Amino acid sequence: MRLREVSGQNFVMYERTYAPGFHDLIFGMLRDARIVPNVSQTAAELSTMISLVDAHMGVAILPLSAVKHSVASVVACDIVDRIPMSEIGMAVRKGTRVPVVDNFRSFALKNSGQPRNALYNRRA
Repeated sequence: MRLREVSGQNFVMYERTYAPGFHDLIFGMLRDARIVPNVSQTAAELSTMISLVDAHMGVAILPLSAVKHSVASVVACDIVDRIPMSEIGMAVRKGTRVPVVDNFRSFALKNSGQPRNALYNRRA
């Protein structure tokens, strides 16, 4: 599905207060597709958004994993437009170097196109 196919539809959006990065990512995707969303409802939780879509309140752009694990009668469609990659991270105790952390880092760097020698985040 292309984003332009949902132009003119009502949208159910994640409340910016709870996830500003995710909210801005979605609005940026819609802006890039030249879509001004008519936001019919906002929600603080993904499960609530899915329930609102199930109640015919609008369409939503959500992580596929959230829809796959839902019991609601909704359908997930892949977006075929070029869309930005979402940021993910892993929080571990400072000084911890267990294999799962190194494996996750290697996987993320391999799939993101970042150089393998990218530094760990040094924020406290």
